[in-house]
Amino acid sequence: MRKTFVISVLLLSIQGLFAQSLTYRPFIDSVMNNNQAYCAEKLNVPISEALYKASKAIQNPSLSATYGNNSEWKKQMGQSVELEVAQPITFGVISARKQVAKNEAKIASTNLDDYLLNLKAEASVSFVEALLARDLSQIAYQTYQNMQRLASGDSLRFVKGDISEYDMLQTRIEARMAQQDYLSAVAAYNNNLVTLDLFAGNPTRGTKAIEGQLSNPNRDYTIAELTGIALKYRPDLKSAQQSVSLAESQARLVKRERLPEVEVSLGMSINSEVRNEIAPAPRYVGYTAGISLPLPFSNANKGNIKASQLSIQQSQLQAEALENQMVSEIMQALNNYHMAQRNAKTYTEELIHDAEKILQGRIYAYQRGETSLIEVLAAQETYNDVRKNYAEALSQCMTAWIELQKVTGLLEIEI
Repeated sequence: MRKTFVISVLLLSIQGLFAQSLTYRPFIDSVMNNNQAYCAEKLNVPISEALYKASKAIQNPSLSATYGNNSEWKKQMGQSVELEVAQPITFGVISARKQVAKNEAKIASTNLDDYLLNLKAEASVSFVEALLARDLSQIAYQTYQNMQRLASGDSLRFVKGDISEYDMLQTRIEARMAQQDYLSAVAAYNNNLVTLDLFAGNPTRGTKAIEGQLSNPNRDYTIAELTGIALKYRPDLKSAQQSVSLAESQARLVKRERLPEVEVSLGMSINSEVRNEIAPAPRYVGYTAGISLPLPFSNANKGNIKASQLSIQQSQLQAEALENQMVSEIMQALNNYHMAQRNAKTYTEELIHDAEKILQGRIYAYQRGETSLIEVLAAQETYNDVRKNYAEALSQCMTAWIELQKVTGLLEIEI
């Protein structure tokens, strides 16, 4: 009864694995729409747009008011009130500042594309890892079933006196160990599902299973083809190129800010009547207009201009270095992809079928007393290794394929 109960519980757990299943397309759509880190990153775009809007603001005018009087009140020298409005005027600074903010907004948008590309690649690799964990748990479950059947059969054979107690205990121990391996594989699979829910923005979603198959994409690519795609779509390369434009606009802003800032002022003074007997004067209103020009002695120091010019050169070199790095990454990713393809092709359905045929033959012979348990365990281990290695080879092939697409900047996959 106890064995029956344990088997029933395990069967129910297997069935639960295929409830609330998740496929790749809804998963990746949820990552793009609900991942909190990506949602936070998206705010950089409206922030940069707001800063661009702020860059259009002109300098505020200043208003000053002055009251004047004489300390000799008895002489009645009169009083005065002066009002003045001054407006600083810059030449080309606002337009240069707007261009800087515009380039920064473009870089923010491109950086967001780069963030999304890396996020989708990481999420896709996690989905492949979950598929691998699922397949490994299924392999472990099949092994447990085989060992459990052997243990049950050996219990009956021991009662009949066909085998010794040691053989019966050995198969029971092997069944318990297979059970623990299976439970560990299920726990690893469940942890992978939790990771997928985290990527999808809801770690408490409770995904119980995923659908999809590990496979070999088996696509052919050339370096020239991949490089052309990367030059067109790779967002970090676009960002590096935009950084050159940003450095150039910042250099223009530095030059514009070195131009003298002119201040134009208009004033009005209201003077009361002077009733002094020696120098009387009537009440009157006066007007003033002025212009203020600073003496740009500080412009003799050209350090900021030199720094801005060096920043342009630095951005250009960084863009060139990134392009070279891109070619290197494509070559390495393509090599890894070809190696993973070769590894996957070494395992075939025929090889797995032969290993399973050998295992079933060993089990049948053991049940008839024609072979030893050691040979059964060796055949089981060989069969497990073939299936595991095949699943891992397909997983590595799909992971290399995802990485290859990521380095080109165009991640379009279906699982």
